[in-house]
Amino acid sequence: MNQAWNRYAFVRFVIFMTLGIIAGAFLPYLITVTTVIFLILSLLYYFLFLKRGLNFNHSQSIVNAIIAFALCFTFGFINTYQQAEKHERNHLSKIDTKEIKAFKVTLISAAKETDKTFGYKSKLTKVKIANRWIDISGKAMLYFQKDSSSKTLEYGDILIVKSPLSELEGPKNPSEFNYKRFLSFQQVFHQQYIPSSHWIRKTANSANIITSYSIKTASILEKKMTGYITNPQSLAIAKALSLGIKDDLDQELKTAYATAGAMHVLAVSGLHVGIIYLIISFALKKWRNRKGKRFLFAAINILILWGYAFITGLSPSVQRAAMMFTFIILAQAMKRQTNIYNTLAASAFALLCINPFLIFSVGFQLSYLAVLGIVFFQPKIYKLMQFKKAIWDKIWAITCVSIAAQLVTAPLGLLYFHQFPTYFFLSNLVVIPASFIILNGTIILLVFSFWELAAKWIGFFLDHFIQLINYLVFSLDYLPHNTIEGVYLSTFESWLIYGIILLLALFIAEKKLAYFQTIVIPLILLVGSITSRQYYNFTEQKITVYDTSKEHALSVKNGYKQYLKIEEDLVQNKNKIRFHIYPSQLKAGLVDFNPEKFNNDNQSKIFKDFKGVKFTVWNNKVVSHWYEPVDKTIRLSKPIEVDLLIVSNNAPKSVDQLLELFNAMKIVVDASNNYYKIQNFKTKFEEEKINYYIVPEKGAFEWKL
Repeated sequence: MNQAWNRYAFVRFVIFMTLGIIAGAFLPYLITVTTVIFLILSLLYYFLFLKRGLNFNHSQSIVNAIIAFALCFTFGFINTYQQAEKHERNHLSKIDTKEIKAFKVTLISAAKETDKTFGYKSKLTKVKIANRWIDISGKAMLYFQKDSSSKTLEYGDILIVKSPLSELEGPKNPSEFNYKRFLSFQQVFHQQYIPSSHWIRKTANSANIITSYSIKTASILEKKMTGYITNPQSLAIAKALSLGIKDDLDQELKTAYATAGAMHVLAVSGLHVGIIYLIISFALKKWRNRKGKRFLFAAINILILWGYAFITGLSPSVQRAAMMFTFIILAQAMKRQTNIYNTLAASAFALLCINPFLIFSVGFQLSYLAVLGIVFFQPKIYKLMQFKKAIWDKIWAITCVSIAAQLVTAPLGLLYFHQFPTYFFLSNLVVIPASFIILNGTIILLVFSFWELAAKWIGFFLDHFIQLINYLVFSLDYLPHNTIEGVYLSTFESWLIYGIILLLALFIAEKKLAYFQTIVIPLILLVGSITSRQYYNFTEQKITVYDTSKEHALSVKNGYKQYLKIEEDLVQNKNKIRFHIYPSQLKAGLVDFNPEKFNNDNQSKIFKDFKGVKFTVWNNKVVSHWYEPVDKTIRLSKPIEVDLLIVSNNAPKSVDQLLELFNAMKIVVDASNNYYKIQNFKTKFEEEKINYYIVPEKGAFEWKL
């Protein structure tokens, strides 16, 4: 085992550097101590290196290894701290962004188009505060009002924007996706919507010239493709698969491919770069192992791979894949006595040195895990069955690739997406060969785009071929139990599953029963974690008033039963329900909740309606939901005593009317009320010393009993 581990130097380096990166991201206040330790370890390692010479015993080897791993850990920590822009002295986070009157900014990404805006990641260089311009550093997401002017914006444009900035907010609802943390790993901490009249272009296209031409090239190729593929869904698939442009993918397509377990085909990444690599390798196979030609083979391969990355706009996923294959090609060309695991680890090590925050990218995690799974498990699964006919052998080989990749990526898929496609092996039999044909077809189309007649026929073939593939993918929707949905998995539980997979892999590789026996430890912890969560969910009783920006939504939960009331406008917005409400439903174990099929009429009627006000008694607590205006002529001898009053839709005409009708122990004002009404409520509540809670300011209200 020791000798085997000696072949995996970079694997060990990456493991310890990754631990250092995680520590550096979440424990930055330890930077001084870590830097001192790094310097001491560096000197100690250098001293031991000089002292040992060429010969050293086993104990010295262990000491040197421990120091080397500690150096990797501390280097990862320090590198993460240094590359975290928020630690810079003049960073945007050091000032009150509400005082900003204007700012100077450079657009550093391609546009992300939505129905109403063009979104750009932007780099700030100056801000205006109190009539004085000061130098600043920091990034922000800017969303420009969609019109003819903003349509002309491009990567590299320098703008003067008259607007303040808003700091990104954390999740407002229980278990909601943390968009703030997601963008923080991209060094983005602020955002702002920019109306048309609030910006002017100072300089056009002044950023990185390579990235600029890459984005322009992708845009030109997109326009060429648009002229020859007429079906909107076929065009969307072709652009996503070949150029990585996913803006035109509608929700129907995304859902169908996700359900089929084929969503990876629509994101240009390792699969697509691998196809390019296979094409080149096949075309130049005679040079691959020849002594005088293999470096030329490597150079051409690397040049074409990075050329493909260039025409896709140098997206991070393609750059990662190109870097991965670059290391593999170089290792093959140099005939190094290494292995694929060490080569993959070396590419990951290089990428993490450049950008340590990649370790928090879902794409980075899935890419490397999928490749590792395929490299290790695919050959072993493939040997389980033998077929004499070539066609069945190819089908079995592709199936083995799908199974191997799913085996190691499934825990992450459940953690992030809460679903598992049961027919992934069928869909991949279609989409993997199809992606090979579509990618080659689009390249041929672009090459022959100057010859209109040929381009039309190629476009016609691609159009109808993609329609056929879409039809097959959509057909999987009609199969029974095509997706296991509503699965909740905590981060700790996903780590336990990966522990089981790792021990299983070690057992297969080393043939030692001890590894298989050790699986019982993470298995018991996994069962214990799931059981304790399920017991908590079964006994939990609470009321939740969600923060959904403009509409009201509340739930009354008693174990695995609940009443959920969502405003009708919100019911129609499935994406909003999935983002704000669905995560808490998953964690609570309410598996019967489906955002696509939710209907208020199917909910148990636990509230009694009286002239626009709902009442219920729950666990000896009186709860009222005031959601419609009531007749102002109604008079009561004394206010109604309630334990909790939820106010929605600006229902009370005034605060005085509310206090005349109700005497509430707690008043919750939800997000469906307008800003000015909320401010009036707050002022009066504070004067009257009333216990209140403002959902738009504090996030979702949870009342546990």
